[in-house]
Amino acid sequence: MKKILLYFFITLIIVTWVFPLFWLIVTSLKLEQDVVTRTLSIFNKPPTIENYINALSSTRIGNWMLNSIIVSLATMMFTVLVDATIAYALARIRFPGRNVIFWVVLSGMMVPFQVLVIPLYLHFNTLGLINTLTAMILPRLALPIGVFVLKQFFEGIPYELEEAAVIDGAGRFVQFWSIILPLGKAALVTVLILSFIHAWNDFLWPLIVASETVKYTITVGIANFQGVYGTEYSLIMAGAVIASLPQIIAFLVFREHIVKGIAMTGLKG
Repeated sequence: MKKILLYFFITLIIVTWVFPLFWLIVTSLKLEQDVVTRTLSIFNKPPTIENYINALSSTRIGNWMLNSIIVSLATMMFTVLVDATIAYALARIRFPGRNVIFWVVLSGMMVPFQVLVIPLYLHFNTLGLINTLTAMILPRLALPIGVFVLKQFFEGIPYELEEAAVIDGAGRFVQFWSIILPLGKAALVTVLILSFIHAWNDFLWPLIVASETVKYTITVGIANFQGVYGTEYSLIMAGAVIASLPQIIAFLVFREHIVKGIAMTGLKG
């Protein structure tokens, strides 16, 4: 009986998570006049890919996807570089105030990004970076949760490996590059995916910074499908499906590393 109840709740949770994605795909395969109806149905007519054709041909969705890819990849690489160096210093180097700095870094997760929007905009406007991809990348170059994941993972690596490297004459950089990073591959991949998804789904900051359509990211571009006098739900859903593909592919490719990185975070010895 316990197993039956457990499987029932697991199935309920899975359905709750999967149903919106299922309805997203179904709606994207409908014509606009078949989306809003009085009766609930999966398909009133045979599925069609007309919305995908319209999204790819009548909009700048290809350009928006390219902008999102550039911003997300650049953010991902720089985030891992910054977070890994900070996490290494906090996990493997003993110095006064180390724990205080770690808690200060983690406190960054408690600050809403909306609070920083106005000062960031004024700062980038002074630098002349408004309406550029650079302005979309720079505020996302560090991820506090990435520092936490990497620090906890690095602390689980045996210190004997670094001691052996020191005997062989290796310095801090060699220890970091040749020992810590290869052993922390699972956690690094986790931070890579988290930063990629974080940058890819970002909407508020690109909306504020980008003043030209050609500079939009995919999230801002899809929002423009909603007009003043009406909303093209089927076109929005088709754009959302296209925008979701890179994240789904990235998760499917690296899912084992993500699970391993999260599972081993916090383990010692």
